[in-house]
Amino acid sequence: MSLPIKIEKFLLEQNTNLIHLETVGSTMKEIKKYIGNKNICLIADEQTEGIGRRGNQWVSPKGNIYLSFLLEYNLSIEDHFLFTAVAANSIILFLNNYINENIYIKWPNDIIINGSKIAGIMTDITEHKGIKYVIIGIGINIETSPKISDYKTCCVNNFNSKLIYEELLLNFFQTFFSEYAMIINNEHNNIINKFRDNMKDLKRKKTILLPNGKKEIVFLKNLNLDGSILIEKEGRQESIFSARIIDDFN
Repeated sequence: MSLPIKIEKFLLEQNTNLIHLETVGSTMKEIKKYIGNKNICLIADEQTEGIGRRGNQWVSPKGNIYLSFLLEYNLSIEDHFLFTAVAANSIILFLNNYINENIYIKWPNDIIINGSKIAGIMTDITEHKGIKYVIIGIGINIETSPKISDYKTCCVNNFNSKLIYEELLLNFFQTFFSEYAMIINNEHNNIINKFRDNMKDLKRKKTILLPNGKKEIVFLKNLNLDGSILIEKEGRQESIFSARIIDDFN
């Protein structure tokens, strides 16, 4: 059995239909066209309108992993972050099979190696005929990484050049659905604990950029179950849902 057939068979065993397209604008947008009775995984060879950090364009040439899952959403809206956490945890487990380096999560949705971004995650909630779905968009640099002016990037090929794309893809799907089973089994605390363990910045003073453009030096005290960060500043604590960690505090 060839690997593409193995991939499709594996996804069907997860009650997930595979859609493979050569070129899309964005897998996050394209997958909404295929909402039906089953879960969907849409994978594209390349994206022409890929979305990266802060809504910037993410250059998406052939050779990397660009995919989105569309899965029926049966949790409360407060648990939305669990899908980001499962995706991040699965990407790190997957990359550990090929890269012998320290891989960590930069809250909330970037995967970093040696200060360079190798993968990113986006999630969205959509509704169709009264049923809610979560869309999980995942991009992993395999063969190449884009040149971005304000931060560094890397790819799996920088660390391991003995790669077979289809084998990597099957391994990622197996890893993802193994982690996703924790949502189905209501192991929510375990998911968040794994995410915490994969974070480099917790229990440190960091500079964060708030949505209003203000920079603050804060102590990142903990990750809450809803995905917000508990910060401490001048003896006061608060939880923040939206911010960007921009550098180390020296």
